[in-house]
Amino acid sequence: MVWSFGYALAAIPVFLGLGLVAQLSGSARVKRAMEIVVLSAVAALAAPLAATAGASPLRWALVGLLAVTFVVGAVLHVRSYSRFS
Repeated sequence: MVWSFGYALAAIPVFLGLGLVAQLSGSARVKRAMEIVVLSAVAALAAPLAATAGASPLRWALVGLLAVTFVVGAVLHVRSYSRFS
């Protein structure tokens, strides 16, 4: 569980760096890589949080929020392949 939390934390600067490169270059590939990094970080953060949630309603709310974020992000990511960049 520690590695997935560490991955989620390490993904933040990677996401920001890819976002900056995508904004400056206008590259669709870099934008998609950025989306994949943030989606994998959300999934990596949700797993240990769900495992330790127990009876805490706040933690379960956070797990639900992360799950919704992952699903919406995945749908938007897949839809971006059908649009012309």
